[in-house]
Amino acid sequence: MKKFLNDESGAVTVDFVVLTAGAVLIAATVGSALATKVNTAVTAISL
Repeated sequence: MKKFLNDESGAVTVDFVVLTAGAVLIAATVGSALATKVNTAVTAISL
């Protein structure tokens, strides 16, 4: 039982999941902002 309670191998997986989710969230936010700016620029050029 002590060995099971002291095992921290699953904690590394949780850390990577949280970091990956944060990176995906940042990428989606930046992508959305860039898409809006590019769409605005293309619309302005089309006039």
